[in-house]
Amino acid sequence: MAITIIISTVVLLLSAVAALAAYLWFLWSRSGACFESDGLRLHYVEKGTGTPVILVHGFAITLGGNWFLPHIFQRLAREYRVIAFDNRGHGRSTRFYKPEDYGTRFVEDIIRLMDHLNIEKAHVIGYSLGGFITLKLIEMYPERLLSAAPCGAGWTQDPEKELVISEKIATSLEGGTGFLPLLEWLEPPGKPKRKRMIAVINAFMCWLFDVKAMAAIMRSFHQLMVSEEALRANKVPALAIVGGKDPFCKFAKQLAEVTSNLELVIVPNGDHGTTVISGKTIRALRKFLEEHTPSD
Repeated sequence: MAITIIISTVVLLLSAVAALAAYLWFLWSRSGACFESDGLRLHYVEKGTGTPVILVHGFAITLGGNWFLPHIFQRLAREYRVIAFDNRGHGRSTRFYKPEDYGTRFVEDIIRLMDHLNIEKAHVIGYSLGGFITLKLIEMYPERLLSAAPCGAGWTQDPEKELVISEKIATSLEGGTGFLPLLEWLEPPGKPKRKRMIAVINAFMCWLFDVKAMAAIMRSFHQLMVSEEALRANKVPALAIVGGKDPFCKFAKQLAEVTSNLELVIVPNGDHGTTVISGKTIRALRKFLEEHTPSD
């Protein structure tokens, strides 16, 4: 029994080290470019030609981990001009330590990036935190969008009650226990909790990311909430993709109930981590983009 536990622990550690090596390679091997605006240094990469598609990554990950590892960036770049960037507080972009430096500032960064690249309108795809940023972008700057895909995210009429997890994450990060509440909350339902794996992942995430900046982001999360009135009045073509085993699935369903011009795609066996690598996800994205890309 003891030998089995030791072997399992070693396998978990080796898997984590391999994943970390791959992650760091994607993080640092893509040099990309940067521009500065209003005290922010924003790192981005682009590839391909044609209609622009902007990719907005999630919380405590980077453009490499969210978009290169699942090959979404590479596949879309065959048909579009694809731009992915590190959100403020992440990767090679500037880190800030006050909640007021995040929130809707995430949205404004997308507009700054578009202006920097002389892009009048674009498709925007976001995942997880990036999905919430994309929803807020629909509300704030609909005139800059060809379409929007807020994926791995959602909406609720009572965010203070139903999305209290953001407060727990912030408190945990500030208190020295890292990302544990987030990792535990994202575990697929109906399965035993992978305590050893969660502990290993948490340790690596605390090493990779600036926990003080991550806490500030969570403290600003409420700023990204969108009103029901804005969603019902939406005229931007929208697509929400979510895993059936993702805790955000119920919020994505609530989003679909109130949002005009939005299509909901559920990946039945997907959880928050695996949905983004699903073949169904990339097929749905490509179909949606094709339908809403202006013809020459």
